[in-house]
Amino acid sequence: MSLSQVTINDVRQAVRAALETAFPDIGVYDQGSGPEPAPPYFLVNMLEPTHTQELGRRYWRVHPFDVKYVALNGDMADLCGKAEQLTDVLQSITISGRAARGTGMRFQIAEGALHFFVNYNFHVWAARTDEPFMANVEVREGLK
Repeated sequence: MSLSQVTINDVRQAVRAALETAFPDIGVYDQGSGPEPAPPYFLVNMLEPTHTQELGRRYWRVHPFDVKYVALNGDMADLCGKAEQLTDVLQSITISGRAARGTGMRFQIAEGALHFFVNYNFHVWAARTDEPFMANVEVREGLK
């Protein structure tokens, strides 16, 4: 996938939008946005994104997420059911009008909450500079 103008916030918003669309009756919040609401709810937490130069203007970005789901009364059946649903909902999200595939999906249930982990990885390109590659070159030819 090649996106040149995608920001980290665009990816975060796309994850939130996918959750809000799939689960309209469950609140979706950002990690650290205030006191935790009453269950059930989702907390979207971006972990440690990376941005690595590959070649020239091309960079590889990895956006890892922990989507936390807190069920009403810590119901194990609800937590396992949401894990199954999240594999479908977050398999592909739309970022700036283009699809991005979720990779590395895994989950764990700890302390009455589901933690669903997913990565969104793709190439981005830096803006092209208008600077000339080199100044004038003088070439002298001849045989010796």
